[in-house]
Amino acid sequence: MAPLLEVSEINKSYDTHQVLEGVSFSIQAGEIVSIIGENGAGKSTLAKIIAGITPPNSGTIRWDGEPITFNDPATAINAGIGIVHQEISLVDSLSIAENISLGREPRRWGLIDRHAMNTRATKALTSVGSDLAPSRIVGSLTSAQKQLVEIARAMAFDARLIIFDEPTSSLSEHDGEVLLERIRSLASQGVAIIYVSHRLAEVQSISDRVVALRDGRNSGEAARADLDRSTLISLIVGRQIKDLYGYTQRPLGEPRLVLENYQATPWHTPLHLTVRSGEIVGIAGLIGSGRSELLESIAGITPPAAGTISIDGSIISVQTPYQSLQAGMALVPENRKEQGIVSSFSISDSIALSRAARGNYFTHRSRDAERREALERINSLGVKCSGPEQAIGTLSGGNQQKVVFGRCLASSPSILLLDEPTRGVDVGARRELYQILFSLAAKGLSIVVVSSELEEILGISDRVVVMCEGEVSGELARSEFSEHAVMSLAAHQISEAA
Repeated sequence: MAPLLEVSEINKSYDTHQVLEGVSFSIQAGEIVSIIGENGAGKSTLAKIIAGITPPNSGTIRWDGEPITFNDPATAINAGIGIVHQEISLVDSLSIAENISLGREPRRWGLIDRHAMNTRATKALTSVGSDLAPSRIVGSLTSAQKQLVEIARAMAFDARLIIFDEPTSSLSEHDGEVLLERIRSLASQGVAIIYVSHRLAEVQSISDRVVALRDGRNSGEAARADLDRSTLISLIVGRQIKDLYGYTQRPLGEPRLVLENYQATPWHTPLHLTVRSGEIVGIAGLIGSGRSELLESIAGITPPAAGTISIDGSIISVQTPYQSLQAGMALVPENRKEQGIVSSFSISDSIALSRAARGNYFTHRSRDAERREALERINSLGVKCSGPEQAIGTLSGGNQQKVVFGRCLASSPSILLLDEPTRGVDVGARRELYQILFSLAAKGLSIVVVSSELEEILGISDRVVVMCEGEVSGELARSEFSEHAVMSLAAHQISEAA
């Protein structure tokens, strides 16, 4: 069969920074091709070029065998190309039907045709297996439901190819599996799928073929029969990684962080939690179990409903993020886009924000010192960028996450709170981040990690605390670790209620 889409010798640069160089690949109707690579390898840029969001500097694109130029997203949509971004791009205050037709509203006698809009939305939702009412306000939907609406929006205009950019990054394991089934169903209907993800298990599960990028160039391909974990890692980083986590046992110190009768929100059950110096404690649980709310409360984003926080034996008041930073705590938040970055800030300014906790940030700034510190974080965390002056909003999602991580470390915390710390981070960079965490713990830092990836929680934690419906349902020592043990505790209260 002739390819539905064929890109040849695509080049893209921003000023002197070469993002893509001579990239080529093709895809047939009904085929699922995954694009893999390290953060900054050019995956999202390639996706944006195909979707008409970003023009290439040179190269050719053929659609149905004919050369075509996608000058803007509307041109790509009209041709039959849709994209589902990593960050949800829906308008919460509008209905599902209004979001699906946004910018392309059907009209009659010069007015928006609401009936036609709802009919279009119903058809699109049905095509992705959803029975959501078109009148539902998007702000009332779950993350999984919003992802389905994103896909329905692409299908509403007869998409023949859909690009998925990290679509499961904010979904639970169950919701992620449901989404993958929807994608397989679309492919069975003849829709071509370009799938961008750092989650290797998903890539193995869903792909007919994998195309790898490294430093903006093609670095190899693999057919479905060859998609073992070792091959994928080698394609991404150019070397084998036998042990992704590299956990080593460390001596633990005295209690550092202690929560007594702590109630993060009124719907949480009061809990007791102790984290020792040098200890990494993983917080596991299903979506909605209250994990993120607990971390945000400890970090002062939302004041607790009840209870006390003690650090090194002294009870402290944490009602604001400033108080949390002053107490020696730093948070890598779950929602990087809304809580972790200011897109227009440079990398240097983003990292320097941590100095605000020292009290003299605005009156005693040293630009040279800030630049040196930024360069140190860029080098130690492997941030791919043109330099400290580059705007953080122009980095790939994974490199943005590294800068957020670097900003937290720049505040010299004694307690590190991490909420989904490796979301959107490639496998090679993950290994490096894990080694940094182990090194920090060996120096006495206390680390609390929330992650939806159970394998990650079990791979890096000294102890796992499991939450279910706002309360602690159990704790596991490392000798007791297993996915079955964690999931049994995570669903314990739900099972009893059922």
